[in-house]
Amino acid sequence: MKITNNIYPNHNLANETERGENLAVDFILSSILGAVAVAIYFLIIEDHTTIPFKIKATAFLIYLLVRFVYYFTFELVFSRTPGKFQTQTIVVNKEGKKPSTIQLLIRSLSRFISVFSGISDDERAVHDTISNTFVIQDSTLKRIESRQYMILIFNIIIGIIWVYYFTKISGKSSSENGLFIALVLATIYAVLLGFRRIGKKRISKHSNKK
Repeated sequence: MKITNNIYPNHNLANETERGENLAVDFILSSILGAVAVAIYFLIIEDHTTIPFKIKATAFLIYLLVRFVYYFTFELVFSRTPGKFQTQTIVVNKEGKKPSTIQLLIRSLSRFISVFSGISDDERAVHDTISNTFVIQDSTLKRIESRQYMILIFNIIIGIIWVYYFTKISGKSSSENGLFIALVLATIYAVLLGFRRIGKKRISKHSNKK
């Protein structure tokens, strides 16, 4: 996929670097959420001694479903995923407006067969072409670093594990004690990180006033 803006001169298409950054950020975030959902699924099922094909297939489908919901929800609500918030890019239709729900549904579904987009000559990824959507660059859009989403997900995961620890774990095995210590350290880290962010915001506001 080579972005030359020759095929679609009326659209300020996002370049390869921006598309690559979008892919990296969104893949990591959606995969983390998918992995958490799969982990919860394995905690819920009763038989932990064997993992037959049906359980493995179900886990894989849960992972894909979470990733689908991630992309579809963000683009339906904001027309932007967290990666696009970082690169100031947005999904539009051929008129430059917000795509329809059907277009976004097709876009999110076809994303999973878009592995050959890198060798496309159409200036668009396969899922762009199938859904007739475009990813354009707009410097007027608000830029939000994906780090904020990473921190949010990190805190949510810690919360989920704490709930699991207090509701499911009753023994005092060494592995469970190790989990408890890891949770305490992770929680301390999250709190310190939060205070650090608050401190940076206060310093930034103070500097702006000057």
